[in-house]
Amino acid sequence: MQQVAKHFIEKESPRKTSARNSFFGKISSIKKGDIQAKVEMITLSGDIVTTIITRDSLSRLGLKTGSLITAEVKAPWVILQKSDREPESTAENRFVGNIVRINKGKTTTEYVVRISDGTELCSIVSTENARKMGVQKNDQVWAVFNSFSVVLHTD
Repeated sequence: MQQVAKHFIEKESPRKTSARNSFFGKISSIKKGDIQAKVEMITLSGDIVTTIITRDSLSRLGLKTGSLITAEVKAPWVILQKSDREPESTAENRFVGNIVRINKGKTTTEYVVRISDGTELCSIVSTENARKMGVQKNDQVWAVFNSFSVVLHTD
């Protein structure tokens, strides 16, 4: 599996994107609705990432269970919540981790959260809200994002 992951990551690395957060894995399930489909992928470490895409996109991308896929999420779509327990939220994607880096700016603050498998997720929040939240380096937080915030990429 590690060889497949290495190949997939090397293949993806030349592609340029503004999305800071990437997950690699394979599609574990597809549930088709009348207009949209719910796609779940399992990462190499066993985490589940859920997205909702149109059935048109599902067909155009040729997605099926077992397909290797990249899921990306832009940093402003990742919400941080400080809690010891998994937060109650309508966001399907929830990952617990620790703050490893904070970059404070005049209008926005960037947080980097490392989850259990070593993946780093970036979240951008207003500096005003960052002050209110009071999160510091090494604090445990939940990084959450909605399934509509996930963009899928294939070969």
